[in-house]
Amino acid sequence: RGFGIDATFVGHPLLDRAVNMPTKVEAREALRLPLNAPVLALFPGSRQQEIDRHIDDFVATGKELQRRIPRLQVLVSVAPTVALDSARCPFRLVHSASLSVLRAADVALCKSGTTTLEAAIADCPLIVAYRTGRINYAIARRFVKVPNIGLVNVVAGREVAREFIQDEIVPSKMADALSELLDDGPRRQDLLAGLADVRSKLGQPGAADRVARMASELAGPCG
Repeated sequence: RGFGIDATFVGHPLLDRAVNMPTKVEAREALRLPLNAPVLALFPGSRQQEIDRHIDDFVATGKELQRRIPRLQVLVSVAPTVALDSARCPFRLVHSASLSVLRAADVALCKSGTTTLEAAIADCPLIVAYRTGRINYAIARRFVKVPNIGLVNVVAGREVAREFIQDEIVPSKMADALSELLDDGPRRQDLLAGLADVRSKLGQPGAADRVARMASELAGPCG
């Protein structure tokens, strides 16, 4: 609209998936998790190249947090085609159930991308991490001017979830940030309020139906 284009925001299609989200108790029962143990969810990415760049540091973060909190349960959410060597990733893999994993979790460590919006929809506190090749990162730093890269922060217009980019990906520091979110203190409450703000900005369910109706009206009667 700012450039004189007739635009209509129809909402985010992710909201349609959230209509029948399980409760935390239902999600934990479905995933066979104890109801009274803290749960960390790891989302290292959906593509093999992303996973290779993130998984070792994500696993190290989970291990460090588990060392501090022995009762901690750790899940790794991955695409159905992803397989990880148990020597590299000793945690349980959950395929194609990202929203259920987020509903079951108390905190999440997410690669920047759509998963961060899923965390907002599932009301799961998170931190964001992303690493790319050094050359690609150097080029992006020159041309990309947005202050944040996590979609949850882009939608919010501010840093709602802490971001750890490139060399800032240090397992002990990410474990510190996650540990802070596991406590029901000001940091967790501020983040939950920010996630509620993000959800309000995503619109209402039914985006696909609204697009279909608009397209039909633009096309007019056929025949």
